[in-house]
Amino acid sequence: MAVSPGTLPRNIHHGPGGILVFSPSPRLRSFHLLLLILVTWLVLLPLLILVVFSAPVHLTLSAAFILLVIILAIRWYIPRYWESFRVCFTGNSMICERGVWRTVHTAVPYSRIRGLEIECGVVCHYLGISVLKILLDDQGTIRFPGVEEPEKTRAFVENIVRG
Repeated sequence: MAVSPGTLPRNIHHGPGGILVFSPSPRLRSFHLLLLILVTWLVLLPLLILVVFSAPVHLTLSAAFILLVIILAIRWYIPRYWESFRVCFTGNSMICERGVWRTVHTAVPYSRIRGLEIECGVVCHYLGISVLKILLDDQGTIRFPGVEEPEKTRAFVENIVRG
């Protein structure tokens, strides 16, 4: 697959051995971190304030500590999950990898792909990212989240699938 870097969509780059690799946009990771901040400030902090005024001190401290540990764990997990997500395009198949603690590898031959769709919600449209759905012949789907140039990426993947 000899492709010049100028014709590649932003999310696809050359990996080791000349394999083309898709990875999600950093904007998607930033969006999920922003959601964590919003949930923390708008949901968890008011609940903690309610606990402060209605529960004994030892329960308040326990609740605050547990919430802090959960928030820090999620804050640690989000960037690592999006760094672990990648799709490699080999000569005859597509290999999807994702997962932080347990990596899931899915190999899909190009012959099983029957279509590609682009999904874009309101927030993702505002951020300039979308989801590319790969439709398989067994009614399954594979989703590429965080696509920055959806039409260019879709055309690029279609060209790879066609050979």
